[in-house]
Amino acid sequence: MKALAARTRALALDSGTSLEAAALQTDARTSRVQAVIMSILAEYGPQTDDEIVDRYNARAGAHPAVPTVTPQSIRTRRRELVVAGKVREADAFGFSKLGNRASVWCLA
Repeated sequence: MKALAARTRALALDSGTSLEAAALQTDARTSRVQAVIMSILAEYGPQTDDEIVDRYNARAGAHPAVPTVTPQSIRTRRRELVVAGKVREADAFGFSKLGNRASVWCLA
């Protein structure tokens, strides 16, 4: 069901790459990425999106069961966890890799 919804969001005038990417987003894959994000926040505490992405990529490189995904996909899965009430914005700010203020995320 989520895969179908993702396909409908793909740009209508796209060359096909958005549709291909949307087709890869199965419920099992999405759930696995979310589980890894939750695990990172449980293990390391509050993190910025950049920190979550770095820790996620380290796990993906070390564990074949962790799907390789883009930073945008990790941020999207984190946002879904916020909407589901499993993750929330912490009461502090961090900094992005570019030195800008960034939201910090923690388990709800």
